[in-house]
Amino acid sequence: MATGTVKWFNAEKGYGFISQTDGADV
Repeated sequence: MATGTVKWFNAEKGYGFISQTDGADV
């Protein structure tokens, strides 16, 4: 499970985008 700051999350589609604390975007 990735941890970091959630930039956005689309509950309808069931996915989101997390800006990880190490700077990598997943």
